[in-house]
Amino acid sequence: MKDRIEKHTHVEKDLQKKLVRIGEIVQSNERNAVKVSLINDILGEMTDKFLDIHYRALTDEMTGFVNRWFLNEFLKKTMKSSQRYGQDLSLAIMDIDHFKTVNDTFGHTAGDMVIKEIAVIITKNIRSSDVVSRYGGDEFIVIFPSTNLTDAKIVMNRIKLAVAEYEFRGGIKSGISFGIANLKKKHRLFEDLVKDADVKLYKAKKHRVDPNAGAKKSRLKKVVSQAKK
Repeated sequence: MKDRIEKHTHVEKDLQKKLVRIGEIVQSNERNAVKVSLINDILGEMTDKFLDIHYRALTDEMTGFVNRWFLNEFLKKTMKSSQRYGQDLSLAIMDIDHFKTVNDTFGHTAGDMVIKEIAVIITKNIRSSDVVSRYGGDEFIVIFPSTNLTDAKIVMNRIKLAVAEYEFRGGIKSGISFGIANLKKKHRLFEDLVKDADVKLYKAKKHRVDPNAGAKKSRLKKVVSQAKK
């Protein structure tokens, strides 16, 4: 897999070419000031390239949120810091209610649109210090540093309401369910905190309804009607 990535991105070849170019500049007859300027330009291009690759490696392309690996590492460090200094830390897990209905009824392109729009809603309702990850297909995790359970619930309920009221394209409706956990002494590992929130999400999902149930039935009737013809 590593070989395929290197072949596709051409990172190693690009690096070798730039290093050769730097060597040529060093050996040239240009004035030192010109050499320094040219080399700085090349180093700047290399830095931008690697920063871009680094960013892409740590984020979800569809939403721009951090990926699962980064979130896990961030959560480990934040938990240690919070426990050391006695600070609050809350974590919420949310997923989209009956997301399969959206894909089955309106298509996967519509499903992608819903994920992107919900990502925007989440971003508008959290602080810059909060960290969000697209943890799975339609599952998100939000980390609230220095935040108690009550305040985290206020934010998540605000997001839940905003999603329910949002007018998605194509007449699609959506909703979210979530579970929240607050850091306690029993949470020795980051997985413990995630599991605690996940258990609460599971309970919340028992009370959810399918906002697109009507559209699904209408689509099914249309398919049956066409099949009879």
